[in-house]
Parts: sequence; structure tokens; C-alpha cells
Amino acid sequence: MNFLSLLIRRPLNGKGQTLKLQVLRLGSMVEESLCLARAVLAGPSLELAFKVQLGDHRIDRLYRDLEKHCLLLLSDHRCSWQEIHQLIMYLQAIRDLERIGDYCTELASIGERLLPYQPLAVRDGLLTMLDRSRSILALALEALSRNDASAGQRLITLDDLVDQDYANLYEQLAKGRLLDSIPREAIVLTALAIRALERLADHAVNVSRRISQSAVATGQPSSQ
Repeated sequence: MNFLSLLIRRPLNGKGQTLKLQVLRLGSMVEESLCLARAVLAGPSLELAFKVQLGDHRIDRLYRDLEKHCLLLLSDHRCSWQEIHQLIMYLQAIRDLERIGDYCTELASIGERLLPYQPLAVRDGLLTMLDRSRSILALALEALSRNDASAGQRLITLDDLVDQDYANLYEQLAKGRLLDSIPREAIVLTALAIRALERLADHAVNVSRRISQSAVATGQPSSQ
């Protein structure tokens, strides 16, 4: 019996935990995809880039199933307003996670196209930005696991660092000495990569903020 059957068969109060576990599973798949995308950008590895693409197909399938069943549960007239609020939070979270998965695929594709220009002059800065974005995602998933109402605030500093990384790298690519020493295609591709990372981090922050808002609205205590 798959998890979708379990959601239908379980009592209402047991469905939330099953759904939460599947959302965390989706997050784990996205996190793995980001790790693989990092290896492509650092390597790069064409084999790993293909794994990212395959992983994105699995992410999309699970996302569609979760979206369908969030909407199914929302249509249940027995849901309390607290359960409705939580289901909406899950629905928004899985949409953010699916978008992060798309950005991972984009990063892997960019890594493939950057192969002729390796090693990149801004490689270290790019990977640092990616690692910070990955930390934000990991913290957001931890917040989801623990229903941590304080998680959103804890991620502000990391998100600010990612924004600063973006500004610094863009400055180097657009106005620095690198502009004359790096092929224009490599500059454009790297600019696309840092933009994808900046948006990826924003979606991860959104996940944690929505968890925080849901916990506060439903009166759930923050896990310490």
C-alpha cells in the first residue's frame, strides 16, 4: 500500500503525520539534487548532471501526488481550522521545494555548459554561495521536522550572506577585471548560476517562514 492509499484510509488525525513525512521525503530528494548539482559545478561531471535530471522527474511526480492529496484533504469537511491552516502550509512548502528542484536542474545544466571553461575564476565564491544556500535548505527542513516557530528568524543572517555573495560575484563578473579575461559565454552562464542560487535560497527561506507562521497561527509551541 502506498502513502496515498494510507492518506485516504487513515483517520483524519493520522493523515497529517503521514503527509508531513512525505513532504520531508520530498525535501530530502531536493537536498540530494542540490548536492549533485554542486558536484557538477565543482567537477563538472556529466554523469551526475544526468542523475540530477532523473531526480527532478521523481521530485515532480511526488510533488504532483502531494499537491493532489493536500487539496483532497482540504476538501474534507471534518478538518478543523488548525488542520486547514497546516495543510495550506504544506501545500505552499511543496511548491517551494519543487521550484528548488527546478533550480537544481538548471544549475546542473549550467555546470555542463561551463565544462570548457573550467576551472572558473570565481569557482570558490560560487561554491561558497551554493553551500550557504544548501545550509538554508537544510535548516528549513529541520524546522519543518520540528515545527520550529523560530526558524524563520534564524535564517535571516544566512540569507543576507547569500544576497551579499550574489552582489559580490555579480560585481566581479560585470565590472571587475574578470570581464576582460573570461569568455563572455562563461560570464553569462555564471551570472545565471548565481541568480538561480539566490532564488533557490529565497524559496528555502519561504519554507521556514511559512512553518513559523503556521505554528504561531495554530498555537503550536516552538520545539527547542
